[in-house]
Amino acid sequence: MRQYIVLLLLLVQYNIYAQSHSYYEKPPVFSNCENVVIDSLQNCFDNNVFTHIYENFKVPQKILNENYKGEVIVLFEVDTTGQFKVIYVDAMYNELKDEVKRVFSIFSKIQPATYNGRKTYKQYSIPIKIPLVNQTVVTQDLAKEKEVSKLEKQAKAEFDKVNDDLKVFENEAYNSQLNIQFTHSDYSRFDRQMNLIGTNSHTASKPFVYEEVSKYYDFKVEKQKLLKETDTWAGRKLWNEHLVQLQGKDYWFTIDPIFDLEVGKDTDANFSSTYNNTRGFLVQGGLGKKFNFYASVFESQGRFAQYVNEYAESLKAFGPDPAIIPGRGIAKRFKTDSYDYPVAEAYLSYAPAKFINVQFGHGKNFIGDGYRSLLLSDVASPHPFLKLNTKFWKIKYTNTWMWLKDVRPEVENGKAFLTKYIANHYLSWNVSKRLNIGLFESVLWTNNNDRGFDVNYLNPIIFYRAIEFETGQGAGNAILGASGKYKWNDKVNFYSQFILDEFSLSDIKGGEKSWKNKFGYQIGIKYFNAFKVDNLMLQFEYNRVRYFYIFS
Repeated sequence: MRQYIVLLLLLVQYNIYAQSHSYYEKPPVFSNCENVVIDSLQNCFDNNVFTHIYENFKVPQKILNENYKGEVIVLFEVDTTGQFKVIYVDAMYNELKDEVKRVFSIFSKIQPATYNGRKTYKQYSIPIKIPLVNQTVVTQDLAKEKEVSKLEKQAKAEFDKVNDDLKVFENEAYNSQLNIQFTHSDYSRFDRQMNLIGTNSHTASKPFVYEEVSKYYDFKVEKQKLLKETDTWAGRKLWNEHLVQLQGKDYWFTIDPIFDLEVGKDTDANFSSTYNNTRGFLVQGGLGKKFNFYASVFESQGRFAQYVNEYAESLKAFGPDPAIIPGRGIAKRFKTDSYDYPVAEAYLSYAPAKFINVQFGHGKNFIGDGYRSLLLSDVASPHPFLKLNTKFWKIKYTNTWMWLKDVRPEVENGKAFLTKYIANHYLSWNVSKRLNIGLFESVLWTNNNDRGFDVNYLNPIIFYRAIEFETGQGAGNAILGASGKYKWNDKVNFYSQFILDEFSLSDIKGGEKSWKNKFGYQIGIKYFNAFKVDNLMLQFEYNRVRYFYIFS
């Protein structure tokens, strides 16, 4: 950039000193120049500018230590109020740029320039020699540069301005619309804080976004406790920082590698050991305060306990692939007795208003306060979804639309998996400081008659059971559910779920012999800081689902 600035100054031969020939223009005027004849005003302005720089500019110690000799090119402006503003600084060291901005920020206001009697702004360039000397300097009036327009100069400075906007990285994720990756062990860290008596939190619809949890749990303070003292770049990146972290005025993003190696032993299996080897990367960031993005890719090879391997192969999809790893996806054979299974997750998260969050992505969701869920579980493979969270008063309302695949061989069509769709409503209501009630409705349908995603179910507040009846009872399967949570005190919570399918009042008398009225229920209890041991959480849970047999 320096060569361009120097070339620009060489090309421009007409400087501001020549303004004495203009009868319409008057340069900015310092107070000690008010009685100077108009032909000398520009000279007086130039002298005052450099005198201020010479008296206030402090060459940074780093530049003195390195015995640097050169110059700094400054483009600045005096606006219509007489205020000095730095437009661009070209220098080898950031410390010199910072010092120039400091010196110009302490200029006093002066009389602005005028044109034809009206106030106007003036832009100038000035070189500052390093080491600093009491030199004779003539500022260059940028308005006289016919070769390069104002817009062109702004365009040329745009790339460097982006660098100037960079700031010290702060982890903006902790107050963002990003999801907190859902694992029960991680969520237990702040579960108690969100379930204190008197909080207006809603803990069933997961994953949470950082913004809603940060009111109860200070992520930055907890992060500080994990930092390690290190002076090396490798140490900082390994323990304290992201591999790549960048933050500007209204944006930020990070990039991190992911490595996970696990080794175990199944004494009942005919192989030597179990293992899981994962490599991947994670990208996340934000644009402004309301929009965030996340993406991760994992490549894994593994061999599990024998009962897990057998279960994974029992889920096998049609085709040559031998297994589906629960919660991850289709796996191909690796070596002779292991599996290779890639996984990718990504989503966009946007909050158009303080009470609404919209997410679109490829991942998993969960509804419930238990370890498992009868309403919406995270044991499926990652899948496309659209989610709308609305929170106001004592209500949180979650709508989730999902695109799934039925991989059973008997429904294969043209060597493609059968597409299924699910739409969910979940209403969470904090009845009191202690009691929460949730109402759930879900409908699942296939691509019958090539109808694809049925627009009837896009309405976020309609009753799915009524739509199922209107479109034909064979067009979908609606399920009803409910949940409850009671805070006994700040340490003990009770929770439950109930789900009902194929409800028929006339068949209730059929009892266990009727295939209708299929139901399931869950009851559980959480005990935080159990037995007065900090961070010890005990959880007991019982789940039961009524099944039925069809005999031919």
